Amino acid sequence: MCQKINKQRRKFIQQIGMLAGGASLLATQTNLQLMKSALAANYSGLSDYKSLVCVFLAGGNDSFNMFVPHESAAHQNYQEIRQEIALPRGGLNPVSGSSSNYAFHPSMGDSVRNLYNQQNLALISNVGTLIEPITREQYLAYLAGDRSIQIPQRLFSHNSQAEIWQTNRALNTGATPPGWGGRLSDLLDSANSSANLSPSLSLSGTSLWQSGNNTQPFGVGRSGVRNFDYLRNGGAHVNRAASWNRLLNLSLNNPLEQQVASSFTSVQNKISDLQGALLNAPDIQTVYPENNVLATSLKMIANLISVRESLGLKRQIFFVKISGWDTHDVQLGKHAALLSQVNDALSAFYQTTEELNVANSVTSFTISEFGRKSLSNGDGTDHGWGGHQLVMGGAVNGGQVVGSLPNITPAGPDDRGSDGRIIPTIAVDQYGATLAKWMGLTNGDINTLFPNLNKFNTRDLGFLS
Repeated sequence: MCQKINKQRRKFIQQIGMLAGGASLLATQTNLQLMKSALAANYSGLSDYKSLVCVFLAGGNDSFNMFVPHESAAHQNYQEIRQEIALPRGGLNPVSGSSSNYAFHPSMGDSVRNLYNQQNLALISNVGTLIEPITREQYLAYLAGDRSIQIPQRLFSHNSQAEIWQTNRALNTGATPPGWGGRLSDLLDSANSSANLSPSLSLSGTSLWQSGNNTQPFGVGRSGVRNFDYLRNGGAHVNRAASWNRLLNLSLNNPLEQQVASSFTSVQNKISDLQGALLNAPDIQTVYPENNVLATSLKMIANLISVRESLGLKRQIFFVKISGWDTHDVQLGKHAALLSQVNDALSAFYQTTEELNVANSVTSFTISEFGRKSLSNGDGTDHGWGGHQLVMGGAVNGGQVVGSLPNITPAGPDDRGSDGRIIPTIAVDQYGATLAKWMGLTNGDINTLFPNLNKFNTRDLGFLS
């Protein structure tokens, strides 16, 4: 029996040693990252407030049915291509301005179309994962063995493309790179020098996009933050709380134990600070739709923005995910319901930013791992490549389509093959760099954040003032 216990003890000590070694390696990496961050520009002089709100449409949004040709002949061509999933012309919501021959989905008329027409929302056309610009001819040559052009890894895969979209990095076996939202927060760290709370807040759990080298997202629920309610004093939990507090207050000699106790106490304190700030948040008068998870999340983001000054934050990023966009079947009904949620939620959120007088300081934008094929599979659509994204806010140069709307004809000039998987013409680098510039990053730091940006002719897409 004693031998068994001794073996277990030795095994435990070996595991602790491995963890300690890993911790040392992690510390070394962190020091290197901090040295690199030190070379970034100093943003402590930023006096204004700005935030980005990333809305992840997880699964691959069929944006070719979100924004549709409205001119009679063009719509007829669209119907011939999309067949069973084509939307009738009569129910569409045409936009004004230079793209008046196009229209939004019937579920996006009351709000998104109106925000577009009021120039507070822009559509960014045909965005996708790219390493460098690529044409149909170059892609076909790549398939034939020509490696003079680079394409993203594992195209049309949910997990891979979602990772590339959020990290803007090539896939690495066994290692997930930090997200470009998190690295943006790393670079802007000096702007939030007086803050105790992370500037990166997620309403959807762990967020790859927000995970930086030094910055990590802080999770917040749609109804607020819970300060370890299962350990709080009082009621049935009093013994549990007392026991846990005794453990935390013990004289701990093991570095791992010290780190765990310190981390727990730090998080608990930050949650208490955030809860205290939210208690003093102004009552939002904007009416939000019921039974709309995205709307509820965006309302909480509005509450968090409203207490920014008490938290000492000048730059923030938020993340929320809405799933269900992988519409291989029954697409017409599913897609309409999802777009209706987005329509109502974005409208209420923008109205709230006006109510809080921060409309010009808050920019919301969508991402989705890919678009979908222009060809129907009979009852839905399969994974594509390029797709349209929405950007909303008072600083947005709205009422326009940014970039060129693609020709969605199968085997046409914009198709990578013959099935309607459209090659993107705007890279994630360009999309993200435009947002980063608005947040105040210097050109040098933007180049660090988006190392492939110099391969594209346009660095700033111009959709933000």
